[in-house]
Amino acid sequence: CTPTAKDAVLNVSDLATMLSGGDVTIQSASIAPDIIVKAALSWASTSRLTFDAYRSVEIDKSVTVTGTGAMTITTNDGGSNGDLSFGNKGKVTFWDLNSNLVINGQSYVLVGDIATLAADIASNPSGFYALAKDYDASADGSYSQTPISTPLEGVVEGLGNSISHMTIASNSELPDSGLFYGVALDGVLRDLGVVSAHVSGIGGGVLASANGGSIAACWSSGKIVASGQASGLVAGNGGTISRSYSLVHVYNGIGRAGGLVAYNFGTIDRSFASGGLGIPPLTHTLMGGLVGENSGHITNSYTLSPLHSRGGGFCDCAFGGLVGKSDPGATVDHTYAAGIFTNKGNDGWIGGHTGYDGASSGSISSSYWDLDKGVNDPSKGAGNIKNDPGITGLSDAQLKSGLPAGFYPTIWKQSAKLNNGYPYLVANPPPQ
Repeated sequence: CTPTAKDAVLNVSDLATMLSGGDVTIQSASIAPDIIVKAALSWASTSRLTFDAYRSVEIDKSVTVTGTGAMTITTNDGGSNGDLSFGNKGKVTFWDLNSNLVINGQSYVLVGDIATLAADIASNPSGFYALAKDYDASADGSYSQTPISTPLEGVVEGLGNSISHMTIASNSELPDSGLFYGVALDGVLRDLGVVSAHVSGIGGGVLASANGGSIAACWSSGKIVASGQASGLVAGNGGTISRSYSLVHVYNGIGRAGGLVAYNFGTIDRSFASGGLGIPPLTHTLMGGLVGENSGHITNSYTLSPLHSRGGGFCDCAFGGLVGKSDPGATVDHTYAAGIFTNKGNDGWIGGHTGYDGASSGSISSSYWDLDKGVNDPSKGAGNIKNDPGITGLSDAQLKSGLPAGFYPTIWKQSAKLNNGYPYLVANPPPQ
């Protein structure tokens, strides 16, 4: 099937009928470069469905292989800058783990649970794996250490599926709690959710303890409680995190705490956090709604995470709506923070956007914070530098009335019906 017009449509019932009789290929072209799945599809035959896209394949509804059928997905077949992506309700599900999946010429091993994925990666860290369907980890009980302890050197493709109710009560003396111990330099982890998780230990991140490779379009929710540094998605990021988000509630005792990442020395792009953070009194913490400490680059990202620190006297801390502390060499651009900010009695550096800015002047640009959420002094974008350039305080009404100056409409959008009226990312919209 090929398009004959820019807005060509193939009815899903017609496609299901064709699949019942044999293999089907949907091929886009320059006239209609993307294949977009906007209706749920399932088939029980042995047929193979091929999406061959001139540019991108976007799956916004569920695609389910209920029999022993197969799928092939190809992007950038003639075009460029395309990708495979999943909407909030989009996923690919295989009922039979012996089914065949090929993405951009690479065959993937289908896995159905954490134990199998851990064993497969341990056996072949550079392999290609895909989560065949949602997995409820409550039957696994409580893990005493990171379930997937071998660093990922290959690819794990979540297919828009999620792992739910994972519990980790780590007895490790290392801050390595999380589903994955780490993503190595050439590793790729994408399109995977870890939801309703409960993680505790010295420290870590719900998805991964460390990332040196690429994490794309991943998400998390639940709670992490740590005596050391903690984050909603990844504890330490030296690679790239893009189009990802966390709704995790983060509670830490000492060190770094971030809604998305505790310590970033890599790149964070088009990502957000909105779970919330809290620390006990008299702790030494760098806490940010998105990142605890930043030595890398953050771009086109935001946070709606509430920040709560309980009083108790002197606190050698830095609290920022977006970043707790920004180090020399760090850069931040096109960001905003709009989470409720509560600080009861603790000393330390407190800024609406950045707690302590240690980077060079001009390293922050086109960045904002909500003046009505706790830090209402317009000179306190950063806690240690009055009127720090590149950071601007806006009222709640201003943030909701239109895109802030410098925010590109190709990257950001705004709607009263989405994200409580705050700007959101086109490539990473809030869950609905």
